[in-house]
Amino acid sequence: MRGRAVYRTWSENIPEVSLSELKGLIFDCDGVLLNSRMANVAFYNELRHMALLPPLSPEEEEFVHMATYAQALERIFMGMDSSRVAVLVEKLEGHFNYYDLLKVEDGLIPMLSWLHGFNFHMGICTNRVSPLEDFLSLFDLEKYFSPLQTASNSRPKPSPDGLLKVLKKWRLQPGEVAYIGDSRVDEAAATAAGVPFWSFRNQDLSASLHFDDFSELHGWLRLAVDKMP
Repeated sequence: MRGRAVYRTWSENIPEVSLSELKGLIFDCDGVLLNSRMANVAFYNELRHMALLPPLSPEEEEFVHMATYAQALERIFMGMDSSRVAVLVEKLEGHFNYYDLLKVEDGLIPMLSWLHGFNFHMGICTNRVSPLEDFLSLFDLEKYFSPLQTASNSRPKPSPDGLLKVLKKWRLQPGEVAYIGDSRVDEAAATAAGVPFWSFRNQDLSASLHFDDFSELHGWLRLAVDKMP
């Protein structure tokens, strides 16, 4: 992507990169591409209800939002027999309307479509395990992203493994991409990979860029291109 804008770096471990060098964006999924927090909390609370346990605490809600499925179950059912948990999950998964509670973040699709027109690299690195293709297909997003790194084909974040695999696939250097996430594990993975981190709706994270909606980011990127000589 051409343009002279340079975003500010606040972390000493992340290199400063100009938009003229930006060749790809890697996205987290839950909480970034998809607003899934309500769906996740509802799902795990229903499991807790079936197990005669109280709803998730605020701390547990935050944990399940950024953890893998296995990590979330282990945390919220600590001490419970795993076979019993497996029975509860099997009962719930057959009728829980998880997809109905998901939504694509506002402004995302116009930005993806615009970037796609540049043949711009876009990939995903998430701790989600379930088939990511199903979620992307539900919202007609699958055409925008490759590769898809999940906890089933990469070590989960905060490991940088997924991000490094994306870089290898694209044959790009860490300073030529940015990773968009919303949690501490996203920040840690980006830092470990040497990739600039852009924080979505989380001002508490150390990031090269903070933004609250994709329309804002889209406008910023378009402005950088429009100002090119």
